[in-house]
Amino acid sequence: MRLPVPLLVVLVLGIAGCVTPTATPPSGGTTAASLNGWSIDCATGAASHAKNASWAQTCEARGSTTPGQKQETWIAINPKDPNNVVVGAKDLNPESSAQCVWNGLAVTHDGGKTWKDVVIGGKYADRDPTSPYYGYACNTDPDFQFTSDGALHYGVEMYGFGSKDANGLLGGTPAAGLADGFKILLATSHDGGDTWPDVITYQPDILVTTDYSRMTIDPVSQAIIEAIGSDGGGRCHVLVSKDGGKTAQPVVEVQTPDGAPCNSGAGTAIAVSPKGVVTLIGGQVGSQGDPVGATGGGGTDAQPIVVRSTDDGMTWLDENPGFKFKPIAPFKESKYRVGSVVELAYDLTSGPNKGTLYASYAAADRDEADIFVRSSKDDGKTWSDPVLVNDDGPGPHQWMSNVAVAGDGSVHVFFFDKRYDPNHVLIDLVHAVSFDGGKTWANERVSSVSFDGNLGKHQEGFPFIGDYIGVACLKDDCWAGFPDASNGETTVIAAAHVHRTNSTA
Repeated sequence: MRLPVPLLVVLVLGIAGCVTPTATPPSGGTTAASLNGWSIDCATGAASHAKNASWAQTCEARGSTTPGQKQETWIAINPKDPNNVVVGAKDLNPESSAQCVWNGLAVTHDGGKTWKDVVIGGKYADRDPTSPYYGYACNTDPDFQFTSDGALHYGVEMYGFGSKDANGLLGGTPAAGLADGFKILLATSHDGGDTWPDVITYQPDILVTTDYSRMTIDPVSQAIIEAIGSDGGGRCHVLVSKDGGKTAQPVVEVQTPDGAPCNSGAGTAIAVSPKGVVTLIGGQVGSQGDPVGATGGGGTDAQPIVVRSTDDGMTWLDENPGFKFKPIAPFKESKYRVGSVVELAYDLTSGPNKGTLYASYAAADRDEADIFVRSSKDDGKTWSDPVLVNDDGPGPHQWMSNVAVAGDGSVHVFFFDKRYDPNHVLIDLVHAVSFDGGKTWANERVSSVSFDGNLGKHQEGFPFIGDYIGVACLKDDCWAGFPDASNGETTVIAAAHVHRTNSTA
C-alpha cells in the first residue's frame, strides 16, 4: 500500500514435497501433535540454507535474493501443481524502479526447495515505449490469483506516470493523493509465474488515487474479480475479467445508500462463495467518524459495510452493516505502522461448514492488539461472536493476520506476534488452526529467530513492514508469505509451509 495509513503486512506460504523436519521446530506455542496432523514443514526452511548460508530461520524458506527492501507480500498456490507457489512483494530493488517501488515475485516449482526472482515488466532501464509498463515510476500492492486452469493473474497497480519517483510530475505525493497517473494492468502467466506474456488494461489511467486492492476468483464462473479503494469520493472500484484475462469489463464503481464499502484508508476484503455470491467488506468507520487506519485507530468502534453481488461484481444491491470492533492503535515500542484490516475466506470444501465465510482481523477488544475470527453462514448478513485466536495472556501484541481454508475444512490463520520476545519488541510468525469452524484454536510458532520490524523501510523512507501478509491453502498444504528481517539488515521475502501429514486423500 502506498499511503502512510496503518494496515497489515503480507504473509506467503508454499508447498513442499517432503514433510519430515530436518531441524528442530521453533519452541513455544502448541505442539504439532495437538494440531491433528498439521505441522510446520521445516524441510522447506532448511532447503534455503544452501543458497543463503547466513539464513537463520529453521522452518522458513528465504524466497528473494535481490537487493532492496521487500514487504507487503501476497501468495498463491497453483491448483494444477501444488509444488508451484508464488509470493509477491513490494520490492525496492533499484533495477526494477529508478527511485520508487516495483513488485517482485519469488517463484518455486519444487515446493519451496529453490526459488526464482521474477519481475513483471522487466528492468526499469529496459522498458521502452512499446511496453505497457513504460513511463510509470511505481508499482505497488501485489495482488494475484490462480484460476482453475493453472493460469496466474496479477493486478499490476501502477502510479507516478512520467516521473522517476513517487512524487510525480506535479510534485505531489501519494499520501496527499497528488501523484500522477493511476493505472491497473491485468497480467497473465501460463507457466506458474515465470513469464507474463499477456497484458490488458484492467483500470484505465486516472488522476484520482486508487490503492489497496484485493483479488478473488469466482469458483463457479472463474471470473477474475478485483476490488480497489478510490480516494475519489472514498468509493470503491471493482474490476472484472470473465474470459481468463483476455478482456476486461467496464470498471464498476460501487455505490450504496450508506456510502462506500471500501476505500484506501480502510482496506478492502473480497471473497466468493461456492454458489458464486461475491461478498465485499470495507469502509470501516470509527464511532467518531474517523476512517480506521488514518492514524492507527478511528474512534472507539469500527463497523465495516458488507455488500454482495450475484453477477460477478457487476451490480451491488444487497448491503448491511458488519460487525463492530475496536481498532488497534500504534505500538509505542515500534516505529512502523499497524492497523486492523479485515481478511476474508470462504469454505469451498464439501464438508459440514461448506459456504461458511470467515473473517480475521486485529482488534483492541481485549488487549492492545489481538487476533479475532468471526464466521458467517449467510454471506456476511449476520456474524458469530468474535473468537480469540492467539492463546497467550494479555500483554504482547498480535496483528496483521490472514486466513484460508484447507481441503479438510480446517481454518488456518497466520499472524505477527511479539509474545516470544521477553521485551515484547521483536516479531515472530505464528500459525493457528481450527478444526471446529473457528470455535477453538491451537497455535504454533513458525519462526525460530525473532526480528526487528523497524529494519523495514517504505519507498517514501519511513519504517515499514507492510500493511498485510498473504496466506493460501490447497488441499493438504497451506503457505504464508511475509517480510522477515532476521538477517539484521533488511526485510526479504520469506515463506513458510504447513502440511497435513495424516491425510487419507
